[in-house]
Amino acid sequence: MLINQTYFYPLSLQVQTYIFLAGVVICGIPHGAADLLISVKEANDRKVPFSHLNFFSKYLGRLLAFLALLLLLPFVGLIVFIIIGSFHFGETDLNRLDTDSIKGSFLSFSYGLVVISVIVLGHFQEVKTLLLLFQSGQNHAHLINWVDRYKVVMLSISLILFFSTVFIYFLGNTENPESSGEFLVDFSVLVFITFNLPMILGLTFYFIFWHSILSIKNIVAYFNKDNYFPFMVIIRQICFYSFLAIIGILLFGITGFMFLNSSTMVIYMILGLAVLTAPHINIMHIMYKGIRIRGEQF
Repeated sequence: MLINQTYFYPLSLQVQTYIFLAGVVICGIPHGAADLLISVKEANDRKVPFSHLNFFSKYLGRLLAFLALLLLLPFVGLIVFIIIGSFHFGETDLNRLDTDSIKGSFLSFSYGLVVISVIVLGHFQEVKTLLLLFQSGQNHAHLINWVDRYKVVMLSISLILFFSTVFIYFLGNTENPESSGEFLVDFSVLVFITFNLPMILGLTFYFIFWHSILSIKNIVAYFNKDNYFPFMVIIRQICFYSFLAIIGILLFGITGFMFLNSSTMVIYMILGLAVLTAPHINIMHIMYKGIRIRGEQF
């Protein structure tokens, strides 16, 4: 994508949007559709009864609560999403590291914060245009302009924080020194590609081809570790709940007139993913924590 966009046939914004939306449907939403199976397995591993009613009430409760926060206090909701999203991205991408420790938690957060900062602040003119399409964005135009003025400073701070936490983490984890080199190479490739691609393609590359596919790989490996669920059960579950999530997003989008053009579709889809992420983050954290407690590696 980067070579094509730079040297050959740059994709139009509309084509970029279609690629992003297709990726969300194929990988983005499905990577969170196994949350029920993960919760069932974790309850069984802990030898406690599992209640579908309790699961769905908590799951939908978190979803609706975060949706209300984004609609009523969008700036506060954005800050909350950046915090929890940063930790989630870091915990997924760095699942081989000890992210349960204090140092590991800071590393996870700083890693995810850099990824979000590179995608958002590194392409803030594109982000600014999308935000100002909505009344909420226009109401916070002064804040958006402030971020625009200091985006380089904020991006630099996130990078300094990240490299500081990397140094502190690996300074006290010398038992596997080669992991630090591999980790930094992966990080450098990720940042280089997301920064140099246009915002939508950079988001597509990270969220779809990096984060979502890695999450699906980890989830399948997690279930296959002791053959807890047959492969076809996993596939059916993912397809069924992906279908429900897509229908819900479409209905909500239609009632909100969010599908008027490609730009509003992008910002709306990001909003929908942010809402779905609120309960999903907790389920994935439980899964990764269980994996680390049992000392498993994928």
